[in-house]
Amino acid sequence: MKSGGPLKRYTELKPKKPMNRGKGFKQAANKPRKSTSQAKTNKGLDALKALARRRDDNTCVRCGVVVGTGGNVHHRRNRGMGGSRKANVISNALVLCGSPTEGCHGSITLRPWEIDAERYGWVLPTNGTADPATVPVMVAWLGWAYPLADGTWQVIDDMRAVAS
Repeated sequence: MKSGGPLKRYTELKPKKPMNRGKGFKQAANKPRKSTSQAKTNKGLDALKALARRRDDNTCVRCGVVVGTGGNVHHRRNRGMGGSRKANVISNALVLCGSPTEGCHGSITLRPWEIDAERYGWVLPTNGTADPATVPVMVAWLGWAYPLADGTWQVIDDMRAVAS
């Protein structure tokens, strides 16, 4: 390793003249930002969450634990960047315990392949075209069921009939 010699002493910085912008220079004002579509897509989100909590009786769909107001509403198909109007429907929402990083919600969000979340209907492919209302969900206290648009579950008596 080479030695750089003695350290140079700090020299005080001198203020510089402002940059000459020339004649006729106008400083453009920043344009006002357009409103994002996030507010539009989240418009009905609170109502959707309330309906999902009522339908699931504030109980985790995966493990059956009563979460009260501590659970989260999970979108089976991700809303993506900025949200999607198609994602904010009751058939796409489930109540899960924990947060997006822990509990059932964390398992489904971070490691869906470990618990086969897609097989049980807790997760839908982002690029899929299937309507969430047509994909059954394994509900802890009901078994297999379809989430209906009216905020109820339709229990499937025989899952073999759906698979064929």
